[in-house]
Amino acid sequence: MATPRFADLSEEDLQELLDSRSSANTKKLIKSSLAVLTTYLEERGRQISELEEGSIDQLNCVLRKFYAEVKKVDGERYAKKSMVTLRYDLQKHFLKVRNEDVINDERYATCTEMFKAVKRDGVGESKQKDPLPPEDISKLYDTVFTTENPQGLQKKTIFEYFYYFCNRGRENLRELQKEDFTVCVDSSGREYVTVRENHRGDDLHDDSSKQARMYDKPGDPMCPVASFKTYMKKLHQENPNFWQRPKRMFNPSDETWYDKMPVGKNTLYSFMSNLSDEANLSRRYTNHCIRATSITTLDHSGMEARHIKGVSGHKSENSIKTYSSKLSDQRKREMSDILCENLPRKIVKTETSTNCTTEVSLCTPYTGDPQQPHGPDLFEFDDNEVDEILSQIITHELNEVVSSTNTVTHSSVPQQRIPLSEMSALSSNFNFSNCQVTLNFR
Repeated sequence: MATPRFADLSEEDLQELLDSRSSANTKKLIKSSLAVLTTYLEERGRQISELEEGSIDQLNCVLRKFYAEVKKVDGERYAKKSMVTLRYDLQKHFLKVRNEDVINDERYATCTEMFKAVKRDGVGESKQKDPLPPEDISKLYDTVFTTENPQGLQKKTIFEYFYYFCNRGRENLRELQKEDFTVCVDSSGREYVTVRENHRGDDLHDDSSKQARMYDKPGDPMCPVASFKTYMKKLHQENPNFWQRPKRMFNPSDETWYDKMPVGKNTLYSFMSNLSDEANLSRRYTNHCIRATSITTLDHSGMEARHIKGVSGHKSENSIKTYSSKLSDQRKREMSDILCENLPRKIVKTETSTNCTTEVSLCTPYTGDPQQPHGPDLFEFDDNEVDEILSQIITHELNEVVSSTNTVTHSSVPQQRIPLSEMSALSSNFNFSNCQVTLNFR
Protein backbone atom coordinates (compact mmCIF):
# COMPACT_ATOMS: atom_id res chain seq x y z
CA MET A 1 0.00 0.00 0.00
CA ALA A 2 1.40 3.38 -0.98
CA THR A 3 2.37 5.85 1.73
CA PRO A 4 -0.08 8.78 1.94
CA ARG A 5 1.35 11.98 0.52
CA PHE A 6 -0.28 14.24 3.10
CA ALA A 7 -0.15 13.91 6.88
CA ASP A 8 -3.35 13.45 8.84
CA LEU A 9 -3.01 15.76 11.87
CA SER A 10 -5.38 15.78 14.80
CA GLU A 11 -6.71 18.97 16.41
CA GLU A 12 -4.16 18.52 19.22
CA ASP A 13 -1.35 18.29 16.67
CA LEU A 14 -2.52 21.47 14.97
CA GLN A 15 -2.72 23.33 18.29
CA GLU A 16 0.74 22.13 19.26
CA LEU A 17 2.07 23.46 15.96
CA LEU A 18 0.51 26.86 16.69
CA ASP A 19 1.89 26.89 20.22
CA SER A 20 5.40 26.14 18.97
CA ARG A 21 5.40 29.46 17.08
CA SER A 22 5.57 31.36 20.34
CA SER A 23 9.00 31.76 21.85
CA ALA A 24 9.80 30.73 25.41
CA ASN A 25 9.97 34.41 26.37
CA THR A 26 6.51 35.08 24.93
CA LYS A 27 5.04 32.15 26.84
CA LYS A 28 6.71 33.40 30.00
CA LEU A 29 5.21 36.88 29.54
CA ILE A 30 1.73 35.45 29.01
CA LYS A 31 2.10 33.32 32.12
CA SER A 32 3.26 36.34 34.14
CA SER A 33 0.38 38.55 32.97
CA LEU A 34 -2.12 35.79 33.64
CA ALA A 35 -0.72 35.47 37.16
CA VAL A 36 -1.44 39.18 37.77
CA LEU A 37 -5.07 38.73 36.70
CA THR A 38 -5.37 35.53 38.77
CA THR A 39 -4.08 37.30 41.90
CA TYR A 40 -6.47 40.17 41.27
CA LEU A 41 -9.41 37.74 41.08
CA GLU A 42 -8.36 35.73 44.15
CA GLU A 43 -8.29 38.91 46.26
CA ARG A 44 -11.97 39.26 45.32
CA GLY A 45 -12.85 35.63 45.97
CA ARG A 46 -13.04 34.60 42.33
CA GLN A 47 -11.23 32.15 40.04
CA ILE A 48 -9.71 32.56 36.57
CA SER A 49 -11.81 29.61 35.39
CA GLU A 50 -14.93 31.78 35.76
CA LEU A 51 -13.63 34.10 33.03
CA GLU A 52 -12.42 31.28 30.81
CA GLU A 53 -15.84 29.62 30.86
CA GLY A 54 -18.23 32.50 31.62
CA SER A 55 -20.17 34.83 29.37
CA ILE A 56 -18.80 37.67 27.27
CA ASP A 57 -20.54 40.23 29.47
CA GLN A 58 -18.93 38.73 32.56
CA LEU A 59 -15.40 38.81 31.08
CA ASN A 60 -15.97 42.30 29.66
CA CYS A 61 -17.07 43.63 33.07
CA VAL A 62 -14.15 42.06 34.95
CA LEU A 63 -11.51 43.30 32.49
CA ARG A 64 -13.02 46.79 32.62
CA LYS A 65 -12.51 46.96 36.41
CA PHE A 66 -9.17 45.16 36.18
CA TYR A 67 -7.65 47.75 33.83
CA ALA A 68 -8.75 50.55 36.18
CA GLU A 69 -7.65 48.93 39.44
CA VAL A 70 -4.55 46.88 38.66
CA LYS A 71 -1.33 47.93 40.42
CA LYS A 72 2.13 46.57 41.04
CA VAL A 73 3.14 44.77 44.25
CA ASP A 74 4.45 48.05 45.72
CA GLY A 75 1.11 49.76 45.09
CA GLU A 76 2.36 51.91 42.20
CA ARG A 77 0.61 52.09 38.84
CA TYR A 78 2.07 50.16 35.92
CA ALA A 79 3.90 52.17 33.28
CA LYS A 80 2.22 52.65 29.91
CA LYS A 81 4.37 50.07 28.14
CA SER A 82 3.72 47.49 30.88
CA MET A 83 -0.03 48.03 30.63
CA VAL A 84 0.07 47.50 26.87
CA THR A 85 2.07 44.29 27.34
CA LEU A 86 -0.31 43.07 30.04
CA ARG A 87 -3.34 43.61 27.82
CA TYR A 88 -1.69 42.00 24.80
CA ASP A 89 -0.77 38.89 26.83
CA LEU A 90 -4.34 38.52 28.09
CA GLN A 91 -5.58 38.88 24.53
CA LYS A 92 -3.43 35.92 23.45
CA HIS A 93 -4.59 33.82 26.40
CA PHE A 94 -8.30 34.34 25.81
CA LEU A 95 -7.85 33.82 22.08
CA LYS A 96 -6.52 30.39 22.93
CA VAL A 97 -9.06 29.37 25.60
CA ARG A 98 -12.19 31.19 24.32
CA ASN A 99 -11.35 31.96 20.69
CA GLU A 100 -12.36 35.56 21.36
CA ASP A 101 -10.33 38.73 20.80
CA VAL A 102 -10.70 40.94 23.87
CA ILE A 103 -8.98 43.84 22.07
CA ASN A 104 -10.53 44.00 18.61
CA ASP A 105 -13.88 42.31 19.12
CA GLU A 106 -16.64 44.95 19.30
CA ARG A 107 -18.35 42.94 22.04
CA TYR A 108 -15.45 43.97 24.33
CA ALA A 109 -15.75 47.66 23.51
CA THR A 110 -16.51 48.59 27.14
CA CYS A 111 -13.25 47.26 28.58
CA THR A 112 -11.38 48.63 25.56
CA GLU A 113 -12.64 52.14 26.28
CA MET A 114 -11.62 51.82 29.92
CA PHE A 115 -8.13 50.69 28.92
CA LYS A 116 -7.74 53.71 26.63
CA ALA A 117 -8.85 56.06 29.43
CA VAL A 118 -6.46 54.51 31.94
CA LYS A 119 -3.58 54.59 29.48
CA ARG A 120 -4.24 58.27 28.77
CA ASP A 121 -4.83 59.56 32.30
CA GLY A 122 -4.03 57.02 34.96
CA VAL A 123 -0.92 55.13 33.96
CA GLY A 124 2.21 55.44 36.09
CA GLU A 125 5.26 57.23 34.77
CA SER A 126 7.96 55.17 33.11
CA LYS A 127 11.18 55.72 35.03
CA GLN A 128 14.35 56.06 33.00
CA LYS A 129 17.44 54.37 34.32
CA ASP A 130 20.28 56.53 35.57
CA PRO A 131 23.49 56.54 33.51
CA LEU A 132 26.82 55.79 35.14
CA PRO A 133 28.92 58.91 35.82
CA PRO A 134 32.51 58.96 34.51
CA GLU A 135 33.85 58.52 38.05
CA ASP A 136 32.11 55.15 38.48
CA ILE A 137 33.15 53.97 35.01
CA SER A 138 36.78 54.86 35.80
CA LYS A 139 36.54 52.91 39.05
CA LEU A 140 35.41 49.81 37.16
CA TYR A 141 38.30 49.99 34.71
CA ASP A 142 40.80 50.70 37.49
CA THR A 143 39.71 48.04 39.99
CA VAL A 144 37.67 45.29 38.27
CA PHE A 145 38.14 45.02 34.52
CA THR A 146 41.26 43.24 33.33
CA THR A 147 42.50 40.87 30.64
CA GLU A 148 44.71 38.91 33.03
CA ASN A 149 42.11 36.54 34.54
CA PRO A 150 38.83 34.93 33.37
CA GLN A 151 36.55 36.77 35.83
CA GLY A 152 37.83 40.26 35.07
CA LEU A 153 37.95 39.59 31.33
CA GLN A 154 34.37 38.34 31.24
CA LYS A 155 33.07 41.28 33.29
CA LYS A 156 34.79 43.70 30.91
CA THR A 157 33.30 41.86 27.92
CA ILE A 158 29.76 41.90 29.35
CA PHE A 159 29.96 45.60 30.22
CA GLU A 160 31.29 46.56 26.79
CA TYR A 161 28.67 44.40 25.08
CA PHE A 162 25.95 46.46 26.76
CA TYR A 163 27.84 49.73 26.28
CA TYR A 164 28.76 49.54 22.59
CA PHE A 165 25.71 47.66 21.33
CA CYS A 166 23.16 49.53 23.49
CA ASN A 167 21.31 46.38 24.45
CA ARG A 168 18.56 46.31 27.05
CA GLY A 169 19.16 44.57 30.35
CA ARG A 170 17.90 41.10 29.44
CA GLU A 171 17.43 41.34 25.68
CA ASN A 172 18.61 37.99 24.22
CA LEU A 173 21.43 38.02 26.75
CA ARG A 174 21.31 34.39 27.82
CA GLU A 175 20.75 33.15 24.25
CA LEU A 176 23.90 34.71 22.74
CA GLN A 177 26.13 32.28 20.86
CA LYS A 178 29.73 32.60 19.77
CA GLU A 179 28.63 32.53 16.15
CA ASP A 180 26.54 35.68 16.67
CA PHE A 181 29.70 37.83 16.74
CA THR A 182 31.91 38.78 13.82
CA VAL A 183 35.22 40.66 13.68
CA CYS A 184 35.51 42.80 10.53
CA VAL A 185 37.78 45.45 9.00
CA ASP A 186 36.38 48.65 7.49
CA SER A 187 37.66 50.65 4.51
CA SER A 188 40.10 52.59 6.69
CA GLY A 189 41.73 49.43 7.99
CA ARG A 190 40.28 49.55 11.51
CA GLU A 191 38.91 46.43 13.13
CA TYR A 192 35.43 46.32 14.65
CA VAL A 193 33.02 43.80 16.16
CA THR A 194 29.37 43.36 15.14
CA VAL A 195 26.68 41.25 16.75
CA ARG A 196 23.75 39.58 15.04
CA GLU A 197 20.47 40.52 16.71
CA ASN A 198 18.98 37.05 16.78
CA HIS A 199 15.53 36.73 18.37
CA ARG A 200 15.55 32.99 18.79
CA GLY A 201 12.17 31.33 18.84
CA ASP A 202 10.29 34.43 17.65
CA ASP A 203 8.91 35.20 14.23
CA LEU A 204 11.50 37.94 13.90
CA HIS A 205 14.82 37.86 12.12
CA ASP A 206 17.92 39.99 12.39
CA ASP A 207 17.12 43.56 13.42
CA SER A 208 18.69 45.57 10.63
CA SER A 209 17.68 48.84 12.35
CA LYS A 210 20.61 48.47 14.75
CA GLN A 211 23.94 49.35 13.19
CA ALA A 212 26.18 49.43 16.25
CA ARG A 213 29.86 48.60 15.93
CA MET A 214 32.55 48.19 18.57
CA TYR A 215 35.78 49.59 17.09
CA ASP A 216 39.33 48.92 18.19
CA LYS A 217 41.57 51.43 19.99
CA PRO A 218 45.08 50.74 18.65
CA GLY A 219 47.78 51.07 21.28
CA ASP A 220 45.33 51.03 24.19
CA PRO A 221 45.96 48.10 26.57
CA MET A 222 42.21 48.07 27.33
CA CYS A 223 41.19 48.05 23.65
CA PRO A 224 37.67 46.53 23.52
CA VAL A 225 38.32 44.57 20.31
CA ALA A 226 41.61 43.14 21.61
CA SER A 227 39.99 41.99 24.87
CA PHE A 228 37.02 40.59 22.92
CA LYS A 229 39.37 38.50 20.76
CA THR A 230 41.16 37.29 23.88
CA TYR A 231 37.83 36.31 25.44
CA MET A 232 36.78 34.40 22.32
CA LYS A 233 40.13 32.64 22.20
CA LYS A 234 39.82 31.47 25.83
CA LEU A 235 36.25 30.12 25.53
CA HIS A 236 35.58 26.39 25.70
CA GLN A 237 35.55 25.07 22.14
CA GLU A 238 32.78 22.52 22.78
CA ASN A 239 30.41 25.06 24.32
CA PRO A 240 28.53 27.20 21.75
CA ASN A 241 27.32 29.69 24.37
CA PHE A 242 29.03 33.07 24.43
CA TRP A 243 28.73 33.47 28.19
CA GLN A 244 30.58 30.55 29.79
CA ARG A 245 31.30 29.97 33.44
CA PRO A 246 34.88 30.97 34.42
CA LYS A 247 37.11 28.22 35.74
CA ARG A 248 37.79 28.34 39.45
CA MET A 249 41.40 27.25 38.94
CA PHE A 250 43.31 28.52 35.95
CA ASN A 251 46.77 29.29 34.65
CA PRO A 252 47.31 32.37 32.44
CA SER A 253 49.00 30.15 29.88
CA ASP A 254 45.99 27.79 29.64
CA GLU A 255 44.28 27.68 26.26
CA THR A 256 40.85 27.56 27.92
CA TRP A 257 39.77 29.78 30.82
CA TYR A 258 36.09 28.82 30.86
CA ASP A 259 34.06 25.69 31.61
CA LYS A 260 31.70 23.85 29.32
CA MET A 261 28.78 25.12 31.43
CA PRO A 262 27.00 28.39 30.49
CA VAL A 263 26.65 31.27 32.92
CA GLY A 264 23.33 31.18 34.78
CA LYS A 265 20.62 33.61 33.72
CA ASN A 266 20.30 35.08 37.22
CA THR A 267 24.01 35.85 37.24
CA LEU A 268 23.71 37.62 33.90
CA TYR A 269 20.50 39.49 34.77
CA SER A 270 21.97 40.81 38.03
CA PHE A 271 25.40 41.50 36.53
CA MET A 272 25.51 45.27 37.03
CA SER A 273 23.87 45.14 40.45
CA ASN A 274 26.52 42.74 41.72
CA LEU A 275 29.27 44.71 40.00
CA SER A 276 28.11 47.89 41.74
CA ASP A 277 28.58 46.24 45.12
CA GLU A 278 31.91 44.68 44.19
CA ALA A 279 33.43 47.96 42.98
CA ASN A 280 31.73 50.06 45.70
CA LEU A 281 30.16 52.39 43.13
CA SER A 282 28.25 55.52 44.10
CA ARG A 283 24.93 53.67 43.76
CA ARG A 284 23.51 50.30 42.72
CA TYR A 285 22.96 50.12 38.96
CA THR A 286 21.14 47.66 36.70
CA ASN A 287 22.15 46.28 33.31
CA HIS A 288 19.83 48.76 31.60
CA CYS A 289 21.80 51.63 33.18
CA ILE A 290 24.69 50.79 30.84
CA ARG A 291 22.40 51.31 27.84
CA ALA A 292 21.27 54.63 29.36
CA THR A 293 24.95 55.58 29.75
CA SER A 294 25.64 54.94 26.06
CA ILE A 295 22.65 56.90 24.78
CA THR A 296 23.22 59.81 27.19
CA THR A 297 26.92 59.98 26.29
CA LEU A 298 26.16 60.09 22.56
CA ASP A 299 23.47 62.73 23.07
CA HIS A 300 25.65 64.98 25.23
CA SER A 301 28.44 64.64 22.66
CA GLY A 302 26.22 66.27 20.05
CA MET A 303 25.21 63.21 18.03
CA GLU A 304 21.87 63.61 16.28
CA ALA A 305 18.92 61.57 17.54
CA ARG A 306 18.42 59.96 14.12
CA HIS A 307 21.96 58.58 14.30
CA ILE A 308 21.66 57.47 17.93
CA LYS A 309 18.52 55.44 17.25
CA GLY A 310 20.45 53.64 14.52
CA VAL A 311 22.61 52.24 17.31
CA SER A 312 20.05 51.92 20.11
CA GLY A 313 17.28 50.42 17.99
CA HIS A 314 14.66 52.98 19.05
CA LYS A 315 11.79 53.28 16.60
CA SER A 316 11.44 57.06 16.88
CA GLU A 317 13.64 60.04 17.70
CA ASN A 318 11.20 61.10 20.43
CA SER A 319 12.32 58.12 22.49
CA ILE A 320 15.84 59.55 22.60
CA LYS A 321 14.53 62.78 24.17
CA THR A 322 13.73 60.98 27.41
CA TYR A 323 17.47 60.41 27.83
CA SER A 324 18.36 63.91 26.64
CA SER A 325 16.27 65.55 29.35
CA LYS A 326 18.13 63.78 32.16
CA LEU A 327 21.24 65.68 33.17
CA SER A 328 24.35 63.94 34.41
CA ASP A 329 26.29 65.14 37.44
CA GLN A 330 29.07 66.32 35.13
CA ARG A 331 26.66 68.37 33.00
CA LYS A 332 25.09 69.87 36.14
CA ARG A 333 28.54 70.93 37.35
CA GLU A 334 29.31 72.46 33.95
CA MET A 335 26.05 74.43 33.96
CA SER A 336 26.70 75.71 37.48
CA ASP A 337 30.22 76.81 36.51
CA ILE A 338 28.87 78.64 33.43
CA LEU A 339 26.39 80.54 35.59
CA CYS A 340 29.11 81.32 38.11
CA GLU A 341 31.31 82.81 35.39
CA ASN A 342 28.64 85.42 34.71
CA LEU A 343 28.86 86.82 38.25
CA PRO A 344 31.37 89.49 39.47
CA ARG A 345 34.69 87.86 40.25
CA LYS A 346 36.57 88.02 43.52
CA ILE A 347 40.33 87.40 43.31
CA VAL A 348 42.05 86.68 46.58
CA LYS A 349 45.70 86.39 47.52
CA THR A 350 46.58 85.37 51.05
CA GLU A 351 49.71 84.85 53.12
CA THR A 352 49.12 82.96 56.34
CA SER A 353 50.43 83.80 59.80
CA THR A 354 49.41 83.23 63.39
CA ASN A 355 49.68 86.90 64.25
CA CYS A 356 47.20 88.91 62.16
CA THR A 357 44.80 89.16 59.25
CA THR A 358 44.74 92.01 56.71
CA GLU A 359 42.15 92.56 53.95
CA VAL A 360 42.09 95.00 51.04
CA SER A 361 38.93 95.46 48.95
CA LEU A 362 38.74 97.35 45.66
CA CYS A 363 35.97 98.22 43.20
CA THR A 364 33.05 98.62 45.62
CA PRO A 365 30.63 101.57 45.68
CA TYR A 366 32.50 104.85 46.20
CA THR A 367 30.96 107.75 48.14
CA GLY A 368 33.74 110.29 47.70
CA ASP A 369 34.86 110.03 51.30
CA PRO A 370 38.69 109.86 51.30
CA GLN A 371 38.51 107.80 54.49
CA GLN A 372 36.27 105.21 52.84
CA PRO A 373 38.16 101.87 52.80
CA HIS A 374 36.97 100.98 49.29
CA GLY A 375 37.44 102.13 45.73
CA PRO A 376 34.78 103.32 43.27
CA ASP A 377 32.23 101.11 41.53
CA LEU A 378 33.69 100.66 38.04
CA PHE A 379 30.37 99.60 36.56
CA GLU A 380 29.01 103.18 36.84
CA PHE A 381 31.54 104.76 34.42
CA ASP A 382 32.69 104.47 30.83
CA ASP A 383 36.19 103.33 29.85
CA ASN A 384 37.80 106.81 29.95
CA GLU A 385 36.34 107.55 33.35
CA VAL A 386 37.50 104.18 34.65
CA ASP A 387 41.07 104.94 33.53
CA GLU A 388 40.96 108.26 35.36
CA ILE A 389 39.47 106.77 38.52
CA LEU A 390 41.89 103.86 38.71
CA SER A 391 44.84 106.19 38.38
CA GLN A 392 43.65 108.05 41.46
CA ILE A 393 42.87 105.09 43.71
CA ILE A 394 44.70 105.38 46.99
CA THR A 395 44.97 102.39 49.23
CA HIS A 396 43.37 102.91 52.57
CA GLU A 397 44.92 102.22 55.88
CA LEU A 398 45.13 98.48 56.44
CA ASN A 399 43.54 97.27 59.64
CA GLU A 400 44.66 93.97 61.11
CA VAL A 401 42.27 91.67 62.87
CA VAL A 402 43.94 89.57 65.52
CA SER A 403 42.95 85.89 65.28
CA SER A 404 44.92 83.96 67.89
CA THR A 405 47.30 86.41 69.52
CA ASN A 406 47.24 89.77 71.22
CA THR A 407 50.77 90.72 70.24
CA VAL A 408 49.62 92.64 67.13
CA THR A 409 46.49 94.80 67.15
CA HIS A 410 47.03 97.40 64.45
CA SER A 411 49.44 98.32 61.69
CA SER A 412 49.39 100.50 58.57
CA VAL A 413 51.14 100.92 55.26
CA PRO A 414 51.93 104.22 53.56
CA GLN A 415 49.32 105.52 51.14
CA GLN A 416 50.35 105.21 47.52
CA ARG A 417 48.83 105.71 44.08
CA ILE A 418 48.23 102.68 41.85
CA PRO A 419 48.61 103.46 38.13
CA LEU A 420 46.30 101.56 35.81
CA SER A 421 49.24 99.94 34.06
CA GLU A 422 50.25 98.29 37.32
CA MET A 423 46.81 97.02 38.32
CA SER A 424 47.38 93.59 36.73
CA ALA A 425 50.44 93.11 38.90
CA LEU A 426 48.87 94.56 42.02
CA SER A 427 48.95 91.33 43.97
CA SER A 428 52.73 91.07 43.55
CA ASN A 429 53.51 94.68 44.54
CA PHE A 430 52.77 94.25 48.24
CA ASN A 431 55.15 92.56 50.64
CA PHE A 432 53.86 91.54 54.07
CA SER A 433 55.38 89.44 56.80
CA ASN A 434 54.08 87.83 59.96
CA CYS A 435 50.47 88.34 58.97
CA GLN A 436 47.63 86.97 56.83
CA VAL A 437 46.75 89.25 53.93
CA THR A 438 43.61 89.04 51.80
CA LEU A 439 43.30 91.21 48.65
CA ASN A 440 39.75 91.34 47.34
CA PHE A 441 38.97 92.60 43.80
CA ARG A 442 35.18 92.75 43.54
